[in-house]
Amino acid sequence: MFKVKLKHLVVLGTSLGLAALAAPSMAAQDCTVNIGADMALTGSLGALGQAIANGTRLAVSDVNSGGGVNGCKLALVLGDDQTSPTVGVDVAKKLVDINHVPAIVGALSSGVSMAILTSVTAPGQVVQISPASTSPAFTQLAAQGKTGGYWFRTTPSDALQSVAMAQVAREAKFKKVAVMYINNPYGEGLSAGFAKAFGALGGKVTANVVYNDKQPSYRSEVTQAMAGSPDALFLIGYPGDGTTIAREWVSAGGPQKFLFPDGLQAQKFIDDVGAKYMKVVWGTAAGSVETPSLKVFREEYKKAHGDYPTQAYMTNAYDAVMVIALAMEHGKGNSGQIVRDNIRKVTGDGGQAVYAGAKGYAEAVKLLNKGKRVHYIGTAGPLTFDKYGDVSGPMAIWTVKDGKVTNERMMSVKAIEKIAAKIKG
Repeated sequence: MFKVKLKHLVVLGTSLGLAALAAPSMAAQDCTVNIGADMALTGSLGALGQAIANGTRLAVSDVNSGGGVNGCKLALVLGDDQTSPTVGVDVAKKLVDINHVPAIVGALSSGVSMAILTSVTAPGQVVQISPASTSPAFTQLAAQGKTGGYWFRTTPSDALQSVAMAQVAREAKFKKVAVMYINNPYGEGLSAGFAKAFGALGGKVTANVVYNDKQPSYRSEVTQAMAGSPDALFLIGYPGDGTTIAREWVSAGGPQKFLFPDGLQAQKFIDDVGAKYMKVVWGTAAGSVETPSLKVFREEYKKAHGDYPTQAYMTNAYDAVMVIALAMEHGKGNSGQIVRDNIRKVTGDGGQAVYAGAKGYAEAVKLLNKGKRVHYIGTAGPLTFDKYGDVSGPMAIWTVKDGKVTNERMMSVKAIEKIAAKIKG
């Protein structure tokens, strides 16, 4: 068991280098409400985690600039899980036991989120909202009544991504695809879903090879995956190990044609492998519907950080914080149970649409204080949580152009559902 050092937990209020984004606070705040974030700032997902954490920071700044939560300042206690389930659980325990948070945003890795959910948040009656954990196993756990209703995610399940990826593979005219997947709930769920969908669409999975993370080499697994002369490799994993695997695949003479999921939508991954070795790249990741909230988020992110990277889950992290804050406002309290019971009352159909940003949040609070129903339209799109804590959303289809990760188009929920119906039919 790793020990969590103080350097892995940082408390963030409004002074996040984001003050220029905010109007003067609307209320004098001499009290503070903590929420937690369990993020992969280092480790295999560190290449994505830093920008995703920035999404939570922007949301906290906007909440405080819009008046705070029930008259109090919102503070984010940010922990680094290092993309490790063991460290993630230690971080979550500290957030709950020491910082007394009623809700945690995270984790990113499905394996880390599952460890936290089953050992910390569900038994501790603390809401957990992941912006990036996509394994279908969470839906199954919720259906079995094992989450207590404390699990939510602002990103779609891989039940959608696997169908979208299978369609993308067929559109790319790949007939035979080898799959290599990381040995965790994310890899297991996505690989199984893809194999079923790709086969139903007329494709063939030539090999389905599992691998463990943090190995010095994956030559044996690569050799297994190359059997059957595949047209392309579908690599399911994270930038750290993914870099080693992709390099060894190319070195062994594998076709320089790749399918990559959300976990590898990182410019650093492409740079580390070398874009010149990727002749054909198609990927999927959680997308964002064009809304006024997304426009606000883009402007704020660019102003704070100078650019807007092409990667998933920054918007989903922002939305997770916003729905937590609005749930507290609606429920006039800050316990885990209040957050759980009020999230669906500030999202979903019905009520007046409210949007991201300090002004949008302030308007939402104003309406709630008048007893009005609101519907938060997120930066990732309209949010409607089903009984298992899941949402639906479009998938971004991405590629690599001139060495840069680029979103090519969006595949709508209706389009994905139509393909899924064809597969089942």
